[in-house]
Amino acid sequence: MKVQHRWDLFCHVVDNLGDIGVTWRLARQLVAEHRQQVRLFLDDFKAFSHIAPQVHLRTPEQTIAGVQIVPWVRQTQATPGDVVIEMFGCQLSEAYIAQIGKASPQPIWLNLEHLSAEKWVDLHHLKPSPQSGGIMKYFYYPGFTGKTGGLLRESSLIAQRDNWQMQPSARRIALRALGLPPPPDHALTVLLFSYARQRLDGWLNTMAASERPVALWVCPGPVMKTINTWLDMALQTGQITSRGSLTIYALPYIPQQRFDELLWAADVCIVRGEDSFVRAQWAAKPFVWHIYPQEDSAHDRKLDAFLDRYLVEADSDLRDTVVHFWTAWNRGLDLAPAWLEFVGSLPLLQRHALKWSRGLQTQTDLASQLIDEVQQLGSNRPSLAPAR
Repeated sequence: MKVQHRWDLFCHVVDNLGDIGVTWRLARQLVAEHRQQVRLFLDDFKAFSHIAPQVHLRTPEQTIAGVQIVPWVRQTQATPGDVVIEMFGCQLSEAYIAQIGKASPQPIWLNLEHLSAEKWVDLHHLKPSPQSGGIMKYFYYPGFTGKTGGLLRESSLIAQRDNWQMQPSARRIALRALGLPPPPDHALTVLLFSYARQRLDGWLNTMAASERPVALWVCPGPVMKTINTWLDMALQTGQITSRGSLTIYALPYIPQQRFDELLWAADVCIVRGEDSFVRAQWAAKPFVWHIYPQEDSAHDRKLDAFLDRYLVEADSDLRDTVVHFWTAWNRGLDLAPAWLEFVGSLPLLQRHALKWSRGLQTQTDLASQLIDEVQQLGSNRPSLAPAR
């Protein structure tokens, strides 16, 4: 029987939507599937509202999907929960940390780190990090092996995906709900959710000159500026325009629960950050990961480490196809030659994506592992009390 604990999650939105995307998905799953009490301290309600439109920007505290949403600054007066999750190394206030030190028993304090396929992650998952005052914090690493914390995946996700894809009308209904006219049946559909990128001209020109119609669904973000330059117009949210065989749709922000349907509806998914990166893998679609650029080329090592795992069972031709397009996208190279190679291999890429997704499903999901690990870390603390 699972023990119900009080969880405090802390999210500092750095930029884009990756931080709050992962945090919100974890918070909802802890409540919905594990019946935990979750309080989320957040510093940017506006960014949050892009993926959770039910958020009231002028309401300081509110409960959404069973999660108590609290302004970041209120941690200074808060009594810590039984479990404290510091997302991506965001810094908790000294006042809150002092309260952790005074608590008896002390909360289980975890720093949930960024996702990486690098081998060193296996060695650092759940390693302790002693803090001043005798407080212990632990590193928690998501990942792709049994020695990591796994990946976020709702218990019903795969069944929902498979049922959705078996219904001929599901795609049309989902697109209309998002304000998108269904593309022609034989059109190639591409979802674009990337960081800013220059040199899209060759790629866009290639799709516009294609014999096959192409529907490009563009999520809000800085990449729209480059597309507008190519279009020589300012495409507004909800607006549609065509150039040759290419039709471009400027999407609005989409609630997190609906984003999967876009991934399922697309033939190719170009995603960024961590949450959409993982969801594209659960969608089992050919995809490109636009990784967040970091100093000292750390993103290159992370990208290579993932490609090594993702393509370990791929033949050399398929491996070259994926590496060529991912490399071109992430290094700002001309995309046209690699795109034609990628699109020409879609049936093989689709089979590979499905096989990879099935392999990942053998892992226990991150939220379930987290529940078990917290119980294990607290096993020496018999007085870790159930939630009040």
